[in-house]
Amino acid sequence: MGLYQLARRVNAKRKAFIKKQAGKIMSPVRRIERVYPPKDGRFVAMTFDDGPDALAVEGRDAGLTDVILDELRRWGDKVTFDVIGSTAGNYPDEKGADGTFMWSGNSYDHYPCFGMDQLAGAKNRPELVERILSDGHEISNHGSTHTLFGRMRAVYGARHHFETLQQVIGDLDDLHAYMLDKFGYKMRLGRPAHYIDHIPDGSDAYDAYRVMGYNYMAASFDGAGWQPRDTYDLEVRDMVEPLARALEADPDALNGQIIFQKDGCNMARRTPIADALPQQLKILHDLGYKVVSVSELMEMSPFEDMDPSVPAAAAVKYLLGRGHTVGYKNNTFGGEKPITEEELYIMLAPPQAFREKRHMGPKDLYLAARKAVRLDIGGASGGDIIRAAESAGAELGELAMAIRDKKTVTRLEAAPAVADMVRALDK
Repeated sequence: MGLYQLARRVNAKRKAFIKKQAGKIMSPVRRIERVYPPKDGRFVAMTFDDGPDALAVEGRDAGLTDVILDELRRWGDKVTFDVIGSTAGNYPDEKGADGTFMWSGNSYDHYPCFGMDQLAGAKNRPELVERILSDGHEISNHGSTHTLFGRMRAVYGARHHFETLQQVIGDLDDLHAYMLDKFGYKMRLGRPAHYIDHIPDGSDAYDAYRVMGYNYMAASFDGAGWQPRDTYDLEVRDMVEPLARALEADPDALNGQIIFQKDGCNMARRTPIADALPQQLKILHDLGYKVVSVSELMEMSPFEDMDPSVPAAAAVKYLLGRGHTVGYKNNTFGGEKPITEEELYIMLAPPQAFREKRHMGPKDLYLAARKAVRLDIGGASGGDIIRAAESAGAELGELAMAIRDKKTVTRLEAAPAVADMVRALDK
């Protein structure tokens, strides 16, 4: 654990650099860690990984997911359950040592724990899926078998992982199809097992989610329910105190954030979430927070850097609602940046233009967008945008007319014109 915590600290600067670089790449898949803080209240999303889980909670006459759902219902909160299909097929295997990253299995993960796989997963516990949905919660795709997308030897050694993008898509699609066929529910978000993004064939989680039509559901605040301590009480404390300290320092600290939680055992095979969640929710509600699903949070405020009350936000939300690619990979919009010709094509292209089952870099996206849109746009000045829209028969509106004579057009200024162009192309 000490080595892992050190690796996390060392890796922090690297992650910051990667996120900054991702802010230069338009992508059909955005990594959603947080959003611009909503202004009409305090809202925080909460996610629960690795269930649904029927493992009995000590001292309760219910399984873990039911305990979580009962508490959420008491407060009137809605969340996102990041579910698996089943780990029952992840054998032969040997149980790992408690308190280590191999606690549930040396070669594979097993939920809720080794040898008890039938107690967890959507395929094993359909009655819990039905309750999650009937209570109004969201469900996202955590992988049918919770298999690693690729290797991470420093933490998981030689644990089994996928080798190709096709294998990853097959696993995701297995759970996606099950949810659609069994419950009529279409998932729109995914989170890789243990946040391992890279696939050995050179593709990554963003490619897999692009094909599936998902966004990448990350998180910005760790609920800490996965970490083992010497006692259960210490584990509960370590889940509650960091949240309390963050909000004591700044009551708005979690507005627009996503909290990571576990719908399962920690590495010591205990479930501190059962006692920590009521305390966490009380702290949040005492400060006026409403706990929502990730999609509900994104509907209120889709990007990290765009105030959802700006005039162009309606056009941006329209484009997002139509499935168009309008933001960058790190979930920023970059509203003050000049729009480029490449970005204009990508914004205009229908979502199906990017569903190829292979790795697609920025150039691939641009070429696919050009092929799909078939508009001859020479540049990205205000006049070019107007002429392109007029050639498509669009009604541009006052904002587009106002930017006609500018030499450059920012992405926020261009959004209403692009939305009008999409409306015209859809006719």
